[in-house]
Amino acid sequence: MILDLLENKQSIVVAELTNNHHGDSTRLLEMIQKCKEAGADVIKLQKRDVATFYSKDKLNEPYTSPFGSTLGDYRSAVELTKEQFLMADDLCKDLGIPWFASILDWNSLKFMAQFQMPLVKLPSTISNKRDYLLKIAKEYKGDLVISTGYTDMYYEEFILNNFTKDRNLVLMQCTSSYPTPSSECNIGVIRHYDKLKQQYPNIIPGYSSHDEGSLGCQLAVGAGARVIEKHVKFGDTEWVHFDKVALDISDDTFKRFVDDIQLANVIHGSESKTISSFEHHKY
Repeated sequence: MILDLLENKQSIVVAELTNNHHGDSTRLLEMIQKCKEAGADVIKLQKRDVATFYSKDKLNEPYTSPFGSTLGDYRSAVELTKEQFLMADDLCKDLGIPWFASILDWNSLKFMAQFQMPLVKLPSTISNKRDYLLKIAKEYKGDLVISTGYTDMYYEEFILNNFTKDRNLVLMQCTSSYPTPSSECNIGVIRHYDKLKQQYPNIIPGYSSHDEGSLGCQLAVGAGARVIEKHVKFGDTEWVHFDKVALDISDDTFKRFVDDIQLANVIHGSESKTISSFEHHKY
């Protein structure tokens, strides 16, 4: 899927819905529609088995939302059901936009197998769950997207040793700060990932953006990122995770971001040095 899209573009935009659909079917479908209209290339959702992913103590932690007073209340309410995934799948097919999901545990991977997604994301959230990651490396044969937030070179070594055989791997620079200060974006890491392709040709550099605005993502395109992931939301909702870093699709905010990335693609151009038809000498 990713490779097909990248045949015609320097980089593509993934619209990450996170939990900003609020577990509401109408809102979910409207968000997908708006993302498509704004020019997103791919939709991304999430799946976790709430009951087993979190400890009982974590689920009982205080968390204020319309669904109750605990984190468990919130997480259970915003987790998409099978019927909602089917609705999203049908709409994406109708719109001609592919989708995939972050899958945070083995139960969720088995659940999501029914949707035959072309690839799976392993988010920064689970970088310390090595048993699960190694099981994925051994038993899941599809393409992967891996974010590297809150990790260092040792995690990169772990990824390269376990996930670079017989699959395409989108390796995404990410800083797990919401929002990420400009000084911590470290776009230069993407250039490092681009160089890794010399040894691991199936690596596709990417950038999972938690910084504000579009400049960081435009620079990421220049550094070699082929996949740009950005959180989106439908209006402001203070009680939702990551609301502050998401771009609004209820107005033209996200569309302007997509336009900025498309402009970065144009400016990036080709690696082939030729004489432009616009060039002329001045005397």
